[in-house]
Amino acid sequence: MRNQYCDNCILSVITTLDDFDKKIYFHNDINNLSKLPPLNIKVFNNGVVLKNHVDPKLLSVISMDLKPLLFIVGAFFGMIVFLIVNYYIKRKLSLHSLILKGITRKEFIPYYQPIIDVYKNEMYGCEVLVRWWFNGKELILPDDFIPYAENSGLIIDITDVLLEKTLMQLSSVNWQDSSAIISINMIPGQLEDKQHMREVVDLIIKSSISPKQIAFEITERMSFSDLDKAATVIDYLKAQGINVKLDDAGTGYGSFSYIQHFNLQSLKIDKMFVDTIGTHDHKLFVLDSIIAFGKKAGMEMIAEGVETKQQSDYLLQNGVYLQQGFYFSEPLKFEQFCIFVEQNKRKH
Repeated sequence: MRNQYCDNCILSVITTLDDFDKKIYFHNDINNLSKLPPLNIKVFNNGVVLKNHVDPKLLSVISMDLKPLLFIVGAFFGMIVFLIVNYYIKRKLSLHSLILKGITRKEFIPYYQPIIDVYKNEMYGCEVLVRWWFNGKELILPDDFIPYAENSGLIIDITDVLLEKTLMQLSSVNWQDSSAIISINMIPGQLEDKQHMREVVDLIIKSSISPKQIAFEITERMSFSDLDKAATVIDYLKAQGINVKLDDAGTGYGSFSYIQHFNLQSLKIDKMFVDTIGTHDHKLFVLDSIIAFGKKAGMEMIAEGVETKQQSDYLLQNGVYLQQGFYFSEPLKFEQFCIFVEQNKRKH
């Protein structure tokens, strides 16, 4: 570097910690450079100290030479950031348009997960879960589209498609001849729109399924923007015979205030708490508290995410009779669910 740009532009000084005055100079330009503060100092393990004094002219020349390189590097990283952001935006736009097409083509289909009354050993009903049958060929799971659909508001149209298919399918197997319940998830925003809920109720009434067999589950993981407006809509739904349940109880914004504000009589215990059964997790005390609260309030309680006999037995012993989860059945396609229903009927 010294030979390439200029002569006597770098002064390297070697000294020792023990004898700081003993210096070795590598060239003769001592007077000018030694007065400058060293650009860097390196102390070695053996006590030797290396200091480099550099002429500002050399730094200026190097800086000028590095500018094109820095520009290229900056442009390269800038292009990477642009491509990443552009990809993300296109992906969102692409997902949005694909969901819209899926709604138009009614590609969103219901899967049914049985809810079992363990005390009576019979099926209480089912929860309807959405799956996306993309282009009629590829099954897309909820985690890949539900978060975006909820944030963009497209979940409302998806729910409409889901409810329409559910009513049609379950009517075809005479679901109305039973007292079994159909639970469908709703986000808070849906329960703040009374006009839309009127249209939903009209759809139910036009089917052969009784509104008393329908339950809407509102998640506590998302907040309401207007509790009073939601309370009015929920009262309207109750008047039509539709039950409204609190889903994911104890996990989100409401902290049971929703139960009081909306006068709810049903809650679902989240899998997070069910998983603590048989462990030393402190959330087991939360589970016991939720159950105690539900009993005291005279509420219907459903435990979801039940995966083992130990969990099922614990819940049963503590008065939670209604249970759903892989211990009983995974979410089923309509054809599979029909077989499950028939098998359940034969038991009785």
